[in-house]
Amino acid sequence: MTATLEQPTKVRRPRVSLQVLRIVLVAHAALIIAQPIAAGYFLAGNVDAMTDIHATIGGSVWMVAFLQTIVAACYTIAGRGRVWPVVASAGLLVAEFVQLTFGYLQNFAVHIPLGTAIVTAVVWMTVWSFRSTARLSRREAKR
Repeated sequence: MTATLEQPTKVRRPRVSLQVLRIVLVAHAALIIAQPIAAGYFLAGNVDAMTDIHATIGGSVWMVAFLQTIVAACYTIAGRGRVWPVVASAGLLVAEFVQLTFGYLQNFAVHIPLGTAIVTAVVWMTVWSFRSTARLSRREAKR
């Protein structure tokens, strides 16, 4: 009598898509963290910091959020990673476009708290992407 050995099923995990997501998140975080620093320079008297740095980054950072959403979708679909990074990235895309609008309207009652929430979310997602749980597939994460 021969014993049959079952081959362990190979679990497909996000690898390349996670690496690309990490790169995009680090770039996004760097740009997002630069925003309050540039605003601080403006408040300290450097008027050019608002137009040269803060407005320039603000006008392009939502495009990085769009790229992040695409990469997060690749992480979820091709890499079989979790779904929430796509949802969070899409939410950030909308929030950053709203942030841009309220910034140009100079509505600081919305612009400043929303900016704080965006910085927190992007930094949190970046930190999460380097944790070991980011490498888990959807099936493994449910266990």
